[in-house]
Amino acid sequence: MNRIEDERIKFYLQHEARIREWAGLEAEVRVFADRFYRSLEADLKTALVDGRLADDGIEAALQAAGDWPGLILRRRDWPEGNEDPDVRLEWHRQRVRFSNEDHLICGVRTNVERYRQPFTKEACPNHRNQNFWWPAYANVGPPVGRFWEGDNLQEYRDRLVETVLGAWRDLAPLVDEAVSHHSVDG
Repeated sequence: MNRIEDERIKFYLQHEARIREWAGLEAEVRVFADRFYRSLEADLKTALVDGRLADDGIEAALQAAGDWPGLILRRRDWPEGNEDPDVRLEWHRQRVRFSNEDHLICGVRTNVERYRQPFTKEACPNHRNQNFWWPAYANVGPPVGRFWEGDNLQEYRDRLVETVLGAWRDLAPLVDEAVSHHSVDG
C-alpha cells in the first residue's frame, strides 16, 4: 500500500490547499445570496407604486430578523403579528446559495388555525404544499443558466418579484376571506 492508484485522491492531495480555499467561499456565497434576496424589497415596493397589483392598501416589507428572513406583502388592515397571515417569499439565510437546496418558498405564512381554513389544495392549485407555518406555499427554484455572468441575475430578480406578485393574486383573496370570517365570528 505504498502507491496511490485513485486519481481523485491524487488530485485532492495535489490541490488540497486550493480545494479548502474554494470550499471556504460557500459562506461568502450565502452572505451574497441573502443580500440579493433582501434587496428585492425595493423591487416589490416599486411594483406596488407602479400599480402592478390592482389592490389598494398593500404594504411591502422585509422581515429581516432571525434565520428565516422574508419579503412580505400584506394589507394594512390585516391583523399584524408574528403569527398573523401575510404573503411572503422566505429563505433560510444560513443555507441559501442559489441552489436547489435553498429552501426558498413563497405563499401564505401563518400558524393560526382560524386563518388556515380557506387554504385547501383545491383553492390553491399553484401553492399546494402545506406545513405548520404555511397553509399554502410553493417551492421556488434557483436561477438557471450562467446567472453569475454579467447582469444575468436580473432575469431571476424579475422572476422572483413576479412569483411574489402572483402569490398575492392567488392567495390574498383567501387571506381576506379568513380574516373577514374571523372578524365576523370573533
